[in-house]
Amino acid sequence: MNLIYHLALIVCCCIGIFQLAWADADLSPKSVIVVTSNQRPVSNINSISKKLDDVKLIIQILNLDAVTNIEHRLSHGLPVDPVQARAMVDQRIAQIGRSQLDAELRTAYLPLGTMMAYALNRYPVIIFDRQAVIYGVTDLAQAINKYRQWVEDKQGGTANE
Repeated sequence: MNLIYHLALIVCCCIGIFQLAWADADLSPKSVIVVTSNQRPVSNINSISKKLDDVKLIIQILNLDAVTNIEHRLSHGLPVDPVQARAMVDQRIAQIGRSQLDAELRTAYLPLGTMMAYALNRYPVIIFDRQAVIYGVTDLAQAINKYRQWVEDKQGGTANE
């Protein structure tokens, strides 16, 4: 009888732990889009990725300075003479590759398009599961904790961290 009691207790504990882990996963976002700039880099990306290894979390970092970075890379140190400057820019584009540069430019304009699509008016901003937004936070761990608290409050449950 004692063995059956212990087995039942172990099974109940395991189910409880599983339910806590499952509830924790339900509070975690599935996707995160961060729109920021060079002056406001995002921190704790790797620690979040490791912490949420069992949860499939897609993190996309969009830098509003990406277009400026490309422009700087193409125009840095150009001569004053417009003909020579044009030749040097053409040479740099050839080194990068036209299709590669086009792809980089499409990616570089994505942050601005995202800001417009979500009607966002300031940054840094973190978008969770395309439904919740947190402004002004660049620490991803802190932002995810705030998001989880919001989900918990919305569901009326408790967050298990």
